Amino acid sequence: MNDAPEDIKARFAPGEADIQVEVVDRDGRVLGTVGKLEAHVPPGILHRAFSLFLFDEQGRMLLQRRAESKYHSPLLLTNATCSHPLPGEPVADAVERRAKEELGADVSQLEEIGIVIYQVIDDRSGLAEHEYNHVYAGIVDPKSVDINPDEVDEVVYVTPQELAERRANEPMTEWFNHVWGVGAEKFSKYGFDIAGVPGIHGPAEAQAAAQSVSEKDV
Repeated sequence: MNDAPEDIKARFAPGEADIQVEVVDRDGRVLGTVGKLEAHVPPGILHRAFSLFLFDEQGRMLLQRRAESKYHSPLLLTNATCSHPLPGEPVADAVERRAKEELGADVSQLEEIGIVIYQVIDDRSGLAEHEYNHVYAGIVDPKSVDINPDEVDEVVYVTPQELAERRANEPMTEWFNHVWGVGAEKFSKYGFDIAGVPGIHGPAEAQAAAQSVSEKDV
């Protein structure tokens, strides 16, 4: 069992630390469940997660800045939503649920574009990310977005050039570096074409993180 320091436990909302997530093997087979907090105490327990990239009709990517109250990576920019399905919950259903809970948004043309496995310690939070991560993409109408302030501080819509500038000038969540590489070359179908955009893959450490993952077919 992984024991969490008291300062980390204090960041969780009441009851949040004990929410169960699926423990899996490297083939995605369920081995059991574990509380969310225990799963993220270093070195981390491999568990199922998902990450969603959303694009508007202009081909811009939606980024969210995580709320200040979040236990992990507060006030950092990341992709549209990242979370965990409940035990037994279909991943696509969980993606739609969290998009609604965090962003108030309805997602269309939702599809799974890849799976990555990664393990990293986030120096800012002291927590581990050891995830079997299902990466999804879809379309969002900005008019439908109504952020939940307990989850999200703000959303911004960026072109590939604007994303490259942000990656060069401010930190993003650790997991963004890992899940980005799964979809980067596939996002052109949403109008988000990264070809020829300098710096789009982020600084050297972000590129190294993206290359460290184990990518699986869906």
